[in-house]
Amino acid sequence: MLELYKKRKLLDNILPAYDDPLFSILIIVLLILIVAVSSYIMGSFKEERKDKSLKRFLNRFNTKECLLEIEEMPFDPTLTKPLSLLAFAFKNQGEYQKAISLNLYLIENISDFHKKKEILEQLGQTYLKAGFLKRAESIFLQILHKQVRNKEALYHLGIVYELLHEYDKALETLQPLKILGEKTENLKAHLELNRLLTDKKLNSSQKVEELKQLLVDDRYEYRRIMKALFQLNLSSAWENIQPSKIHSILDILWFLPTSNLNFDIISADETLSAIFLAKGVLPLDQNSIVKSDIFAIDTIISAKKGGNQKVDLNFTYGCNKCKQHFPIAFTRCPQCYAIDAIQIKETVAKKRKQTGYSLL
Repeated sequence: MLELYKKRKLLDNILPAYDDPLFSILIIVLLILIVAVSSYIMGSFKEERKDKSLKRFLNRFNTKECLLEIEEMPFDPTLTKPLSLLAFAFKNQGEYQKAISLNLYLIENISDFHKKKEILEQLGQTYLKAGFLKRAESIFLQILHKQVRNKEALYHLGIVYELLHEYDKALETLQPLKILGEKTENLKAHLELNRLLTDKKLNSSQKVEELKQLLVDDRYEYRRIMKALFQLNLSSAWENIQPSKIHSILDILWFLPTSNLNFDIISADETLSAIFLAKGVLPLDQNSIVKSDIFAIDTIISAKKGGNQKVDLNFTYGCNKCKQHFPIAFTRCPQCYAIDAIQIKETVAKKRKQTGYSLL
């Protein structure tokens, strides 16, 4: 008993009594240490699980048809930058399989997520360019799972949903972009117009009424609205032509069949009259002076007055952001994905036999 008493006395001297304030402080410190250690262990465990999950996720895309012979090549961190640039070059040249292979190789050999983030973004953009929309969606969602404030991933995820015609999901990506300081008004209008034009719940008359209301809002692209009106209701389309914006729909007007023309409205506007004089729909008076302020149209009229009847217009379409040119019209630039960026380039050419009206 004496020995037990001595040991207890010794412990009392080492540890404070339960009613001592120091005892409470000691308990608090111990609890803090336990929580900190537990949080560290759980955090490490979660990061390890996420890394394994990312590897399993990427292995789904590691198919034989998109691999270069680099699997056995030893990895060196100094290779990251040149291989990333090479993958970017392959993507721009349309060598998507090679670009995908290089990106997957880099992702597999880089452990730090912050270093592989840009490569993941490039991989997602490559899948998007190649038309693998579901794969691109998975990549961007995986990035956002790790980094919710990633603007590039949010923006390109919205493009993926737009191409999949999932416009409600595309609109959902705008709110976080707006919170992050991005201007989303025009992009919202672009997606809303897409949704309206593809809405199967609305009949043609309802769509026409809504489209006419959108004409007064500059956020909505005039060209797209007019093209839709010409497809849905010719009378509404002709009634809503704005003389100052005729050039933006020049190709649409040029390829209209004669049966779709409203000659009362055409004859009342000098620019419209010039366009259809140049096309040969209206009779050309040698003594009349008609100007459209569109160089190609006025050139054709002058050529026809001079006896050359075999002249026509060719159209190409440029992007005013990336300056690329394309043979067909677009609503979103195929190269840089810019919206409301189309520029119509008309050139005088030798007349060829027309086989259809592709724009409508």
